[in-house]
Amino acid sequence: MHIIALSNQKGGCGKTTSAINIASSLASMGKRTLLIDLDPQAHASFGLGVRNDKLEKSIYNVLTEQAGKKKYFIEDVIVPIDTQLDLVPSHILLSTIEQEFTNKDESVSKLHEALHALSFPYEFIVIDCPPSLGFLTFNALRAAQTVIVPVELSSFSLMGVSKLLSMMELIRVKLEHTPRVWALPTMVDMRTNFSKHMIEEIRGAFGENVLNSSIRQTIAIKESQAKGVPVTTYNSQSRGAVDYMLLTQELLNKIPGVDNRSGAVHAGKNGSASRLCDFSLKREGVKEVHLVGDFNNWSVSNQSLLWQEEGGLWQKRMALEPGHYRYKFVIDGEWMTDPSNHTLEPNPYGGLDSVLEIE
Repeated sequence: MHIIALSNQKGGCGKTTSAINIASSLASMGKRTLLIDLDPQAHASFGLGVRNDKLEKSIYNVLTEQAGKKKYFIEDVIVPIDTQLDLVPSHILLSTIEQEFTNKDESVSKLHEALHALSFPYEFIVIDCPPSLGFLTFNALRAAQTVIVPVELSSFSLMGVSKLLSMMELIRVKLEHTPRVWALPTMVDMRTNFSKHMIEEIRGAFGENVLNSSIRQTIAIKESQAKGVPVTTYNSQSRGAVDYMLLTQELLNKIPGVDNRSGAVHAGKNGSASRLCDFSLKREGVKEVHLVGDFNNWSVSNQSLLWQEEGGLWQKRMALEPGHYRYKFVIDGEWMTDPSNHTLEPNPYGGLDSVLEIE
């Protein structure tokens, strides 16, 4: 069982979104995963379509020490979300729980003890911390083996990070516990020099402890939040979904002692393994480029748009199941084959289509 906590006292950095989608990505890779919502605002619970005002018990009931009240274990408050994904929901009462403890020194290990008493065989536990550095966050950092710090690319993104790192040092000294800390750049737009500059600022603060993966800005993430589902479920071919799948694979590769054999693969609609495929085209001076083919019924839409990088490079990643696919690029309304792929076949209209074989 490996425990991952996501923490940053700065709101709006993509912490909860990342917790939800890392947990969902792990589950889609076949890893039995438990997401714990430790934020009294319960955004992770809402993000998975769970209304805590409809629940009789939550993580609060597991951590509380009120005399005369029934003792709950984590197994008692689990809400199933998907085949491999479960949730421990939050509650607003968490915001007052610190006042209930008489022994403050022992209380900082409450979550650690509860997780290690689990009888269910989870491979991963993902904890969404509150946007503060108080009692609940201390509990999460004490329990975690890996800590991910989402850092949005803004002028104030690194404010407060030093306090989080100081808390990590306190845990190391007082509890002899040293989780591995990774910074995760979020809301990235590499078309801008500002994003590139901010990533260098993050590297200056975290050194080598910056993940290679980053999360780009995408409307699909906001839409998935409104629907109460992970972006990896809402639109598996969106930039956000692809970014979180690649991030999760990187984490599997970096965490020692875990099975990382999923690769850039996840379950397709029919249960077969899908693979992430990169498409790119160099074209300057054009307004938009689409990728259409058998995989999207040759439909030009917002979902088929490629992402424009600097220097006229257009890119897109898609999760495709094994099979034979014909495709083309649509450049400002003009259809053309992929100049980097010399495998072509005739189509019924007398033209040629590019062909991709995925085994």
